[in-house]
Amino acid sequence: MSGAEALIVLGIIANTFGVIDFTGKILGRIKDAGENVHNIPKAFRDVQSNLPLLADALKQTQQRIESGTLGDEACAALRPVLQACHSEISELNGIFDKCLPKDGSSKFHRRWMAAKSLRLDKKVQEIAELLQTRVWILTLHHVTPPASSAVDSVTAGMAALQVEDAKGPKTYSMIPVQWAEDFTGREEQLSDLSSKLNQPGQHTRVAVVGLGGVGKTRLVRQYIEAQKNADISVFWVHAGTAERMKSGSRDIANAVGIQGCDGPDVDILRKVKEWWESEASGRWLLIYDNVDDIDLMYDEEHGRLATYFPRSNRGFIVMTTRNRQIGIKFATAKNIIPLPALTAEESITLMAARLGEDNPERRSDLKQLANTLGGIPLAIIQAVSFIQENESTPARYLELYEANESNQIKLLSQDFEDDTRDPELKNPIASTWIVTFEYMRARQPLAANTLCMMSMFDAQAIPEALISKTAGGDSDPSTSVEKTLGILRAYSLISPRDFTGAGACIDQIGRLFDLHRLVRLVTRNWLTMRSTYNYWMANAIDVMSIRYDEADQLEVIACLKVKLTYLPHASELMSSPPLLLKDDNEVFVPDFFHGQALQNDHAEKGVICPTCTGNILGRMTDLAVSVTQNLRMVKKAAAICTFSLGANHAETLAHRSGEARLLFVLNDYIGAEAKFQRLLAGLELTFGPRERRTLEIGMELADTLRKQERYGEAECLLVRLQKTSCQEHGQKDPLSIEIMQALSNNMIAQGRDEEAHELNSEISKLVSTMYSKIDLAESYTRLSQYSDAEALLLSLLEDEDALRREGRLDVVWRLLADAFYKQGLFDKAEGFQRQALTYRQQVYGEDHIYTLSTKLDLGNTLYHLGQYHEAEALALKVNKGLDGYPRHLRDHFANVVAWYLALILLRLGKYDQSRELALKEIDLTRRERGAQHEDYLIMREELRQHWGINPDGTEVSEAECTDPGDSSDQVVEDTEKCEAEET
Repeated sequence: MSGAEALIVLGIIANTFGVIDFTGKILGRIKDAGENVHNIPKAFRDVQSNLPLLADALKQTQQRIESGTLGDEACAALRPVLQACHSEISELNGIFDKCLPKDGSSKFHRRWMAAKSLRLDKKVQEIAELLQTRVWILTLHHVTPPASSAVDSVTAGMAALQVEDAKGPKTYSMIPVQWAEDFTGREEQLSDLSSKLNQPGQHTRVAVVGLGGVGKTRLVRQYIEAQKNADISVFWVHAGTAERMKSGSRDIANAVGIQGCDGPDVDILRKVKEWWESEASGRWLLIYDNVDDIDLMYDEEHGRLATYFPRSNRGFIVMTTRNRQIGIKFATAKNIIPLPALTAEESITLMAARLGEDNPERRSDLKQLANTLGGIPLAIIQAVSFIQENESTPARYLELYEANESNQIKLLSQDFEDDTRDPELKNPIASTWIVTFEYMRARQPLAANTLCMMSMFDAQAIPEALISKTAGGDSDPSTSVEKTLGILRAYSLISPRDFTGAGACIDQIGRLFDLHRLVRLVTRNWLTMRSTYNYWMANAIDVMSIRYDEADQLEVIACLKVKLTYLPHASELMSSPPLLLKDDNEVFVPDFFHGQALQNDHAEKGVICPTCTGNILGRMTDLAVSVTQNLRMVKKAAAICTFSLGANHAETLAHRSGEARLLFVLNDYIGAEAKFQRLLAGLELTFGPRERRTLEIGMELADTLRKQERYGEAECLLVRLQKTSCQEHGQKDPLSIEIMQALSNNMIAQGRDEEAHELNSEISKLVSTMYSKIDLAESYTRLSQYSDAEALLLSLLEDEDALRREGRLDVVWRLLADAFYKQGLFDKAEGFQRQALTYRQQVYGEDHIYTLSTKLDLGNTLYHLGQYHEAEALALKVNKGLDGYPRHLRDHFANVVAWYLALILLRLGKYDQSRELALKEIDLTRRERGAQHEDYLIMREELRQHWGINPDGTEVSEAECTDPGDSSDQVVEDTEKCEAEET
């Protein structure tokens, strides 16, 4: 072996062997992680192929030194070559290590890392070419051992090579925004961004689009952090205004040394654009952040700054914008990356990281807070900052936030430090969105007005019909609506939703749109700050009232669907400031209603109309499930109209009649009677005793008397009303016919079925309408004239479309089923009951009283057919569906269902369980209705017949048992009674 120089060279070779071995292992793992050899860049594969050649050349050099055939001069000449090999292999290891996914990484993460490696392909290729040169020099040296002069030549060549390696454009990193250590989620968007920017030798533009505060800047900054070892310059320009764009460009010009940029008249944007497009700039990535002004970028009058965006095959540009329309103009639709709100899980992870804790006990609070803030990262960070600065907790923050709308705005307006955002932007989420609102108000007023109108309604599923007037403006409404909604969608302020089950109603309500709940909150506060909140509330109430009136002109089923779609928005209007009409204070009337009744142009003046408000409240009482809640609303409607319009105004009387009807439904017949008596007196005084409304209220008063079993008083009143109606309006007038039908019902209640049938026959001769035929068929069934009832009902079914339009198709099916059931034809009854059930489920929903009663009917029929398991399942569904109904209806229904369920359990052989349930229900009936009540007496006889026991649980002899008839018939009668009362 030679001297000191040889020992140094041997040490370099030994170290290089270790590095080569490590490199080979890393490349193997990258290849495995890529799942497919074609996922690994070509340069990576070339390095892997050349490693054995380099190792062999080094081995030969080592052997020659150890054998003494290479002296110190030759070793000195080879030393820079070997040092360069070691350095380049080490540099490759650093690059490869960045592309190696961690153990246990997801399939998606492995693919992302593989995509990331493509960005480094060029740098690896350059190093691979240098290594090939080193291998060539070493191989040549072994094939032709150099003389002393040759050593000098190789040394000089090596020195020249090192100088050449140092050449090339300088890289820059000008990023004023910090990356976030607590960044979470967004894997799909990061992967999408990486794949779109992985186009070597091709100019690419990408736009990240999303709502303000959703994390667009953080996403791009995080991507850059993952790519920081790439041989590429990164420039960041804030482009919210022309001044900031020029200032950023001037800073870049100074940093990279562009000459001639100092004068005040210099077109700095043009200068920097030309530099980016020159070879001197090298490879670069440029970010234009917060490009939200479409006029500034693409309108000649405002500067058309988009002309200064550079275009070079060595460069990539990423834009962040709230406006999708800008993004499409800049990058085309295929290169748009939409950024939605965080998922609940991502929100929780972000909060836990920021709070520095992962306490499972607080997870439910974090989840609730995540849902409350709607997955907006800026709002989440703002909330966490408040919690930390005030040493509070997520639970306490939620308590403060949910207290009232004022608190919510205060919390969302709190400033806080966030070095991951543009330092010149305001951090609070409320301030962030108000910038967008003010821009739209100035440049796109129809869009701003539509957003204001939408903020008055519930945030979810806002029908187009409620906003089309505002969005359309005065010229070419259909086109204007589309453009206006397009602008709001472009800013990610609203999003469309599917409206399944709309059917023909789509023509009346249009499309449905969601408004982010925090956007709605901030918009309402913005309107309050501008003193225009009441103006938009007045317009929203006006539109809602008009739309409800229009719905009345539709067919029955379509009308119901449309009104149900409007219901949550009407409810939101009535419970919002300044109305607050859904609280428990039934007589509360806002002072501003006084003296506003005669202002026909109230909406244009921003005056909240009492008539429209009362109209909406009245319509809501027709749709809501809770009768007690309805009663509160109708009382408020009546109070408002009394306060504004007077006690005997038509609107006031209409609401007072609604109040009386609801008392009737609640079985408060004495209270209802008193209300109807006062109403009748008021109507006779205001409109006279012969006016149609007076006669209608008189008929309802008679029904209230009938419910109190005061049949004689009811009949006297009805006879008087009928005589007046026939004289004033004619015998065939619908009101005269309706009074005759009320007389028939009064006879039926007394068991005078034959007289009632004669009256129904007379009605049918007077007016052969759908309704009169249905009433006649019912009377046939009561008289057991089933063939007549069946024939009449089947004739009605010949025109199913007419029945469907009038909302009576399910009624006819149910009556047919009833006729077949009472004849013991349970299989035929089942078919019609299933049709009625399907219809009612589609029209009214699963838990409407009509649907529940039909389920009970079907279950009873299935009981007789021996299908006990399905009958039991239906009974349990009915029981569950009764939650939320008025107590009198819920308790009566539940009692019927429980008794019916006890019979089913008995049939299923569950004697003990059925016996326990039966005893419980009969005891409940005794305590609530008394031991002499008809229901209790029937149940007592059934208990003896089916279980052989008395109500106290003692056994009875066969002689004590009587036959009260099948209990299932009583179930049907009770069901019909409940449904009639609810109607």
